[in-house]
Amino acid sequence: MSLPNSPRSVPTETSALLSSSPLPVDRSLNTQSWYSPIRRVLFTSLLLAMTFRLTQTTLIYAFRVMTCDEYYKTHDWVGERGDDKCSLPKIDAESASHVALMSMMTTMGTIGNLFYATWFIKRHGCKATVFQQTFWIALRNLADIYAINTGGIRGIRIIQASQLLNFLGSPGGIQIACNMYIAILAKAEDRTAKFGVLTGMVFMGSSIGFSAGGLLFFPWLGLIGPFYAAFGFLCFTTLSGSLFLPNIPPEDSQHRDVEKKKRCFLSPLKIFIPTKHFVRGAAKRDYNLLWLGLGAFFSVLATGYVHIGLQLVGTSVFGFLPGQNSIMLSLNLMVKAFFLSICFPRIIKHGRRWVSQRPTLPTPPPTHNYPEEASQAEEPDPASFPQRDLPPSPADKPHGSIFDLHFLRWSIFVDGVLTALTAFSTNSWHLYLAAGVLPFASATGSACKGVVMDLLVDPEQRTDALSAIALVEKLAQVSTISVFGFVFAALSERGHPALVFFINGCTAMVAFMFTLFVRMQTTGKRT
Repeated sequence: MSLPNSPRSVPTETSALLSSSPLPVDRSLNTQSWYSPIRRVLFTSLLLAMTFRLTQTTLIYAFRVMTCDEYYKTHDWVGERGDDKCSLPKIDAESASHVALMSMMTTMGTIGNLFYATWFIKRHGCKATVFQQTFWIALRNLADIYAINTGGIRGIRIIQASQLLNFLGSPGGIQIACNMYIAILAKAEDRTAKFGVLTGMVFMGSSIGFSAGGLLFFPWLGLIGPFYAAFGFLCFTTLSGSLFLPNIPPEDSQHRDVEKKKRCFLSPLKIFIPTKHFVRGAAKRDYNLLWLGLGAFFSVLATGYVHIGLQLVGTSVFGFLPGQNSIMLSLNLMVKAFFLSICFPRIIKHGRRWVSQRPTLPTPPPTHNYPEEASQAEEPDPASFPQRDLPPSPADKPHGSIFDLHFLRWSIFVDGVLTALTAFSTNSWHLYLAAGVLPFASATGSACKGVVMDLLVDPEQRTDALSAIALVEKLAQVSTISVFGFVFAALSERGHPALVFFINGCTAMVAFMFTLFVRMQTTGKRT
């Protein structure tokens, strides 16, 4: 705090009349202490990701058990003693249809929650959003506990209906809030790297949740055990998040002008509409966000099915058992967490440094044309006056942000090549190798967020932009399961199921082509 008569408190002719700080965030937010706000956000994301995965495999098994119980209410068991009485094609088919309906309800609620979470962040801030989302997820978890204790078709219907609560609280909405935390708290030059670390924490938490739910809670506490554990973790995370997460004023308290207030509930969809830029008096259409959105969609469409394809190919071609598939999936998630948390930030740091230090052409010396008469002299231009104390914009060259765009393009390209090479697997260890190598090209989502934040949108559009990217990724995840599910079935009938990876790789090349059209945003007035 400066004294009243200190030099910093004395206004000068070049001092700004209004403060340029967009957010009243404490300067200690960017510290590297172990208890820094960013690390608290990362820890909360890891804990929540682990909690969400605790019940995933158990929930699928619970559907099979409840379907089996309902089946034998009207049928008698005629098999041998000791056999699995639930291992019947009719039970498997009914269980699959129940799971498919639940997945559809979950998807509908999650997509709606992306819009709701964006609106809630603008009105109440990130901290309130995380608290609100976990409350409804915990309530849904209680409904699942009641449904499993009820059993039968009634329990199945309760679980399916409870998925509508995803509209008010889902992992997707929490991730938007955590990404917004990173966008605000991280320095401009560190933002892309922190997005990668956040995604790495989510993968690490997911890996721990898969293992803990299937290997610890289920064997020791039975079918209901993982759900009790998940409810306990949700209560703990809700309480700790409300106490320890940083409190940042919502966007609506920072921007009060009428134009920004006109933004509606569906404003994230407007992000991809091409806008006009007036550069030196000429109007130009900006398609950057549209091309980037298409690139992100096809990238997730190409790679979102890979982990499912690895399990299906391993089972049908190499005879993998569930234990082998679990090991392969855990390996894939842990390598992703390692790459995004450790390697990716260093790649971005050194890449940006290399870009910012590249030599540029020397600026020619200015030529001065002195008028012979006073009447020929031009009036002074205020824009030519020396400017001081102006903070650099996030996309300034010293940050090297353009490297994020180059990394995004070639990461998609390398991912497509490696995925296509997986189609030539002839031994079971080839799939394990693919599960361990493919994550090293898995940072496209984090790089995409960094490009949007630093190069393509204004600060007040960050919430809408993050929600729009999350919406595109979610739609691509839903599409890839249906599209490549049919492709895999068709290739399996012809005896070449592994060729699905080659088609995945070709789809990634389409995403790569779209990102080639993305250019660094030119300065100018947007309309």
